[in-house]
Amino acid sequence: MRIAYLIPAFAAAALLGGTTLVSATNFTTLHQFCRQLPCVDGAGPLESPLTPDGAGNFFGTTQNFGEANGGTLYALIGGSKYKKLFDFPSVAAPRGPLVRDANGNLYGIEGNGASGNGGIFKLTPQNKKLTKWTFETLYTFCPGGGDCPDGATPVMLTYEGAGAGLPYDGTSPLYGSTVFGGGAANSGTVFQLAPKGGSWKEKVLYSFCVDANCTDGEWPAYGLVPGAKGVLYGVTTSGGAAGQGVVFRLKPNAKRSKWKESTVYSLCAAANCTDGANGAGLALDGGGNLVVTASSGGDAGRGTLFRVTPGGSFTRLYSFCQQENCADGSTPLAGPTVAPDGTIYGVTSLDARVFSFVPAGSAYTVLHTFCTDKKCADGFEPLSPLTIDAGGRLLGTTAFGGSKHSGGTVFSLTP
Repeated sequence: MRIAYLIPAFAAAALLGGTTLVSATNFTTLHQFCRQLPCVDGAGPLESPLTPDGAGNFFGTTQNFGEANGGTLYALIGGSKYKKLFDFPSVAAPRGPLVRDANGNLYGIEGNGASGNGGIFKLTPQNKKLTKWTFETLYTFCPGGGDCPDGATPVMLTYEGAGAGLPYDGTSPLYGSTVFGGGAANSGTVFQLAPKGGSWKEKVLYSFCVDANCTDGEWPAYGLVPGAKGVLYGVTTSGGAAGQGVVFRLKPNAKRSKWKESTVYSLCAAANCTDGANGAGLALDGGGNLVVTASSGGDAGRGTLFRVTPGGSFTRLYSFCQQENCADGSTPLAGPTVAPDGTIYGVTSLDARVFSFVPAGSAYTVLHTFCTDKKCADGFEPLSPLTIDAGGRLLGTTAFGGSKHSGGTVFSLTP
């Protein structure tokens, strides 16, 4: 379930300046999934951005099909050559980004899992060619059903050091959020998962909607971004003072034994939600500020891009669908990516575009418009954040399109 799809649009947008529409000639479709039935290469790289290994290769997953009908693991060798590496078991249906540790092991989210409420897996390579892997489920959410106090429907994993580009050490906690569960409120959780005594133990750090009217937020549908001193940031699609989501912070004590949740910004604080509504994703910029996408709200009700400081100071950077027929894109359902030079890159899922935004000068540019190739060979409906390689090239996925079977694509684009 992607909650953001349930948000209606508001009034039509007024045309404003500052938008550049371009037809990129440096866009390349690297792989089209499910070119032939029965989709042994997988289909639907839903919400699955690419994870680098530090040697020029990138890993990703598809949620559907493969030889075991549970999705696939693939790599872009050298950043461009597609290679299928593993077929997930039928219950897996992986989603979200992979986490890679210093030994080459991969960790990720099971969209279904044995309980149907999701799980956490580990893949261990068994040879140097990466053609054999051992699959292990580390944790299954809500195995007994009911109120799911441990959470349900996990969306992504992260760890301390991820923001600096360091590999996961394999022993410290992994952090994540679940869209649902957490008790009777069923409004989601933030959790940690860490190895202990030969197994992995899950601990709920926070359950949402403990405040009246869920002013602390509910349904954290994107994931977490680690900040300084162990702080975790995230967004919710609902809850908050106006019921339209929050940007939140979880701050640990010195021993990481207790965590305190606070609201950095409550969306829809402006009249008609022109600041944005329904958080979609976030990233940290070089100054430690949060860059956030909202899937609705703004002047046209089709989403915004904004920046908020850790202290809660808000700046709207862009309101989507300013141009006729939303030529600049609308409804971003993925979080932004911030380049080392401060340029913000992202995708809009409806009226699908790749865009860049340069804060200095507030320059918004459409870098690619999807579904321009015959039969949408370039893909459509991107749902994942972009990844930037060492040369500044953008890598991404689309959930659909790419062939007559519409299995999605992997693409590259040099701004």
